[in-house]
Amino acid sequence: MTAQTKTDAVVNIVSEMLVQRFGDEFVFDPIIVEPEIDRDGEEYLHITIVFDGDQKHLDPEWTAGLLGRIFPKLIKLGIDEFPSKSFVEKSEWEALQKGRYFEPA
Repeated sequence: MTAQTKTDAVVNIVSEMLVQRFGDEFVFDPIIVEPEIDRDGEEYLHITIVFDGDQKHLDPEWTAGLLGRIFPKLIKLGIDEFPSKSFVEKSEWEALQKGRYFEPA
């Protein structure tokens, strides 16, 4: 499985689960999957989920259990890196993106 195929598969799984749970209450875009290496040298997949909607409706119990629900689906596809996740509000994401490319005067 290529890196792009793996990324696309993870994005699709996460997106499907988010839409099933939240419907059109939120817009989840982009969903970014980045391979990372932890302090022990183990590879994992960090999933950044950018959302637009009222955060008080983003069920924390459900979002906390998201990784446990997607990991078995990843294993079935042959993706054995454990996922981690971050939810980021769209306004914060946009600010981060502007800062990421900030060029000092």
